[in-house]
Amino acid sequence: MKICSAFCLLMLFVCSSLSAQTVSFSKDVVPLVKAKCIKCHEKDDENPNSFAMDNYELTKTSGKTKNMIVPGDGTNSYLVIKLLPKPPKGAQMPIFSKKKLTEEEVDIFKTWIDQGAKDN
Repeated sequence: MKICSAFCLLMLFVCSSLSAQTVSFSKDVVPLVKAKCIKCHEKDDENPNSFAMDNYELTKTSGKTKNMIVPGDGTNSYLVIKLLPKPPKGAQMPIFSKKKLTEEEVDIFKTWIDQGAKDN
């Protein structure tokens, strides 16, 4: 019983330390944007929400939706909401791809925003 308890505590520590890792905009978010988002979310492209993701500044400030990125609150950031199945408005992003982001990929965006949506 003691071994099981110790193992469970160890696993809890490992999982919590993994989720506490800093998510980097340049190393973690940008590769996802380039692979899954930029095709429709370039500054010069026409997209319904005018949300451009060409660089950090545009990602943080563009778009018609005021709560696109709420630093410290990934759950209520519209960017994350639109990446999840069945968003309240419109379709799940990316619209024109049959391959949606995985839970892990969405979590990268959410964690980055939860950590303050920094230019790191």
